[in-house]
Amino acid sequence: MEKQGYFADCYVLTNRRTKEFINSFLDRFVPLRHERSNIYEVPLYTKETKNTFETSADIIDYLIEDKHEIYTIYWANNENSDIRIAMCFFTDDDNLIVGISCETMYPDTSIEDKVFNDLKIFCNSDKGYITYEEPTVHNTKEFLEILKNI
Repeated sequence: MEKQGYFADCYVLTNRRTKEFINSFLDRFVPLRHERSNIYEVPLYTKETKNTFETSADIIDYLIEDKHEIYTIYWANNENSDIRIAMCFFTDDDNLIVGISCETMYPDTSIEDKVFNDLKIFCNSDKGYITYEEPTVHNTKEFLEILKNI
């Protein structure tokens, strides 16, 4: 089967909202990466900015301290791989949803199934799901509601 030209998104919920965990996630899944943004404005999705950060490391430090700020950070994979993008969704309730966008040969789901399983094992969590070209939420309760409806 051929790759479809769009991505599968694998999301897993974790309560490990730490710099060490995020760096280990990135190093494991996208060791050769670049940030998808050159500026990070807080709050997300508003016209009035209260803080601006120039690197993902700086915004991550801020988001570790502010446990209720929602934010999404994307990194592109520089390697030629089925994994294309790594994502961190900071929830408004001090959790983290990590995500991987990967190639798919849908209806053959072998690529995303493997990535999803690796991600669940890495996070030590069975709370996750796979979708296609769809960002996730920024709240644990909403995330768990999605799982109930799958």
